[in-house]
Amino acid sequence: MPERLVAVLERVRRIDLTRRQRRALALAVLVLFGAVWGVASAPPGPPLPPPEPPSPEAVQAILAGRPPGFDVGGIDISSHDHRRFTVHWPTEVAAGSEFVYIKATEGTAYVNPHFAADYAAARKAGRYVGAYVYARPDKGDPVGQAEHFLRNARFTRDARTLVPFVDLEWPYDGVPAGPCYDLTPLQLRDWIHAFIGHIEAAVGRKPMIYTNTYWWNPCTGNDASFGSYPLDIANYTKKDPKLPAGWSTFALWQYMPGDPDRAHSHDRDVVNGGPAGLRALAWPRRPAGELSGRAPGRARPRR
Repeated sequence: MPERLVAVLERVRRIDLTRRQRRALALAVLVLFGAVWGVASAPPGPPLPPPEPPSPEAVQAILAGRPPGFDVGGIDISSHDHRRFTVHWPTEVAAGSEFVYIKATEGTAYVNPHFAADYAAARKAGRYVGAYVYARPDKGDPVGQAEHFLRNARFTRDARTLVPFVDLEWPYDGVPAGPCYDLTPLQLRDWIHAFIGHIEAAVGRKPMIYTNTYWWNPCTGNDASFGSYPLDIANYTKKDPKLPAGWSTFALWQYMPGDPDRAHSHDRDVVNGGPAGLRALAWPRRPAGELSGRAPGRARPRR
């Protein structure tokens, strides 16, 4: 009998209990230690199979698909990326996908059921990791939506955690709202200010805004007041993207949409400024001069 179990039983014997109570407590201790001892002494199970090696074809396609002049790539994923396939981290690592943004929440109730597992897997693969929130201005309550996101975003102030981003774009199929969420430009601007401001106050840094010029300009009335926030511009072209009102540069560029029905196909991004540009989006914050800008070009809307 293990020495620790003997000591515990001796303590049970000394407790001022009735004989029946003492027997019941001793039996509970034996059952508990028996389960723990059984698990600890059980023979190890069969070894886990080794992970599949990177796909050379997928690695080559990822590298060839990046816009010229951008060496640091990454992905952003949501529950849709689990519809048929999951992220194959050996392939992403081999292709130089240095970071991943993962959808955490939407509205005030939804939490991506794959967020925690994807976050842990990305960390284990040594990637920079960040969380994003899909904004629902049609549901109102910008502070409530921001709070729900912050409770689930696993945000930490370390050198491998990226600033959060808020996804502001056209409603997806199934959202019962018009292109601008049935809000006037003034109403939408006020909603974004309240939402973004709450996240900024909580994390101590400006969050990033993900959007597309052809949504932002008409829906916000060409509002230029957010130009100091990092920009993740969605634009599916290899030419430098046209930027929304208020911005003269971008931090990330989502240049390719993913297809959840194809393996290794995820929303793909590149970093403006290379490794220094990526570090500038994490803690500790790097000087602004390390993030170089690029001239804007033409763009296509993200649908």
